Amino acid sequence: MKRIKLLKLAEKDFEKVYALMEEAFPVEEVRPPKNAKAQLRDPRYSILISKNEADQMLGFIARWDLGTRIFVEHFAVDLRLRGGGIGSGMMRAFLSQAEKPVVIEVEDEKTETNLRRIHFYQRLGFHLSQYGYDQPVYRGDMSKKIPLKLMTYPNPLTAAGFEDFRQQVFTQIYKIIKT
Repeated sequence: MKRIKLLKLAEKDFEKVYALMEEAFPVEEVRPPKNAKAQLRDPRYSILISKNEADQMLGFIARWDLGTRIFVEHFAVDLRLRGGGIGSGMMRAFLSQAEKPVVIEVEDEKTETNLRRIHFYQRLGFHLSQYGYDQPVYRGDMSKKIPLKLMTYPNPLTAAGFEDFRQQVFTQIYKIIKT
């Protein structure tokens, strides 16, 4: 397989990225379109995409620079292309250029799909932590809870690191002050 390149999202590709985001994630985990597009103006937020030679988008990584670490909020590969190494190639390319430790959220190990996702990240060098929280719902059933655990790269998450990250993500991204 060719080395995968990650490109900064061009505004013309936003609709394709958003469509993939809606396909790949539950509605509760995706901001409404207007909010998602507006978020692109935040200098801490960026989306990296991968395309093939025919200019077809293969997948994307949406990331936040939180100062001391990078938070990957969304990562998806086109459903028709999954299982062929594109996702691992994209994440390897992302990690090779990450200038700070990386944090991702995953759902717990209760289902086979969730377990496969955790193992995917572990093969890439991520560490599953015991720490987690309930992600606020972006839209849909606002009473729904989205329990998540954190995975980190390249080092395991410490208790102090978790508290620092939780404070950052809830105040800067979810816009909820949690103490």
